[in-house]
Amino acid sequence: MKLSVPLPGWLKAEDEPQIGELIKPVELVRPGLVLISIVACVVLSALMVIWSAHQYRLLFNQQQELVQQWDELQVEWGQLLLEQGALAANNRVESVAIKRLGMRIPEQVEVIRDER
Repeated sequence: MKLSVPLPGWLKAEDEPQIGELIKPVELVRPGLVLISIVACVVLSALMVIWSAHQYRLLFNQQQELVQQWDELQVEWGQLLLEQGALAANNRVESVAIKRLGMRIPEQVEVIRDER
């Protein structure tokens, strides 16, 4: 395609086509469709980038909340282990057995053996 500036009649060559003959409206349809499709693809791509960034932020926030919850559960687990250790200590078991159950240390111990 050759675009040219209209020249006065006395400067025009005999075989030079007129401006209306250079670009026909039908010839502009295909490049126009290509341009519209490229713009649509760029807009769609930009929207997908925005959506994926939003999804990333949501998932990152959820992951941070889960990590914080895991840390809190780990602290609680440690406290429960300490409490279990304190409640299962020998002197505590002995004092609870004496106070609540009225048990006492035996005065005489007999050992029974299985004689098979």
